[in-house]
Amino acid sequence: MFELRSTDALLLIFGLLIAWSFYRAQRDPAVSFNLFDLVMENGKVSKLAVAFMTGLVVLSWIMIRLTVTGKMTEGYVGLYGGIIIAPVIAKLFSSSPSEPRKKIDNPTQGITG
Repeated sequence: MFELRSTDALLLIFGLLIAWSFYRAQRDPAVSFNLFDLVMENGKVSKLAVAFMTGLVVLSWIMIRLTVTGKMTEGYVGLYGGIIIAPVIAKLFSSSPSEPRKKIDNPTQGITG
């Protein structure tokens, strides 16, 4: 059965405070913060963004838990970094540009002289 430790309770409270501050920033018209930008791309929900944010939260919780229990190793840190960085690097190299370049009929167009 799951046993709630004091560190888990503290992490849960900390997570709820962060979620509450995100919610307040979302509701404040003076702040240009949109919580949905974390999981959306081009106006649609992105499966990659949802998976990335879910993985980030779960893996961060695991990393904190390993650190608190004294079981953290360099391998875990490297694995965590790789898992977090890999989708970002893959997206940089695999996505097409958002706007295609315009084809110029006359290469000297716009040149004065």
